[in-house]
Amino acid sequence: MQSSVTCSGASYDFIFSWKKKATESHWTGLGFAFSNLDRLKNADIVLGRSYSILLNLMDYTISIDPHWLFVAGLGMDWTRYHFKGNTGLKEDADGTNRFIPDENRFIPDELNREFKSNKLLAYYVTIPLLLEYQLKFDGNKLFFVHGGLEGLIKYYSKSQLDIKTSEGIRKVEYKDLNILPINARLILRAGFDDFSIFGYYQPFSMFQKGKGPEIYPYGLGVMFNF
Repeated sequence: MQSSVTCSGASYDFIFSWKKKATESHWTGLGFAFSNLDRLKNADIVLGRSYSILLNLMDYTISIDPHWLFVAGLGMDWTRYHFKGNTGLKEDADGTNRFIPDENRFIPDELNREFKSNKLLAYYVTIPLLLEYQLKFDGNKLFFVHGGLEGLIKYYSKSQLDIKTSEGIRKVEYKDLNILPINARLILRAGFDDFSIFGYYQPFSMFQKGKGPEIYPYGLGVMFNF
């Protein structure tokens, strides 16, 4: 199966690559990370149920020398955050989805009902711009580390509340919520051969300024590179 194309010193690799060469990047693959929100107010996150699933589909690499690579690519990120208690992320009462400046929109339920589930979903297309270093030692074992910036293009988001009532579970959804459509995060990944650990931090608020809570996603996870 052909999964790598080389052109003018650069190469294109896809997720179904069978074997990595020393000059190929370690971007494509499947990853999982526990996610959190920096500067979160008026709500408590459930760390064990807040996570990101990453599917990095393809990359474009340029070899600078036998050890250094410039990497770009394309991937997907599906992230969900779960919260404790009966405080949910809601839109304005008039339904316009415009937030009051400087207010945190995690609002307690007006009837003090119990929430079975309380979550925020945000799905992105990811576009990395990375610099990778590779070093082969101890026979054929390959160590690598790369870092840089991942662009984020949001294509779906919602807040979902599952509220316990006398008649059963009532589902309430709020769409969009003024999450920034384009954002970016810093990422650092290191590993051996086709396994790595990584961390990321988003230095820009998740929401549009003055239209939502000022929170900054970050996470720590593992990646299986294909």
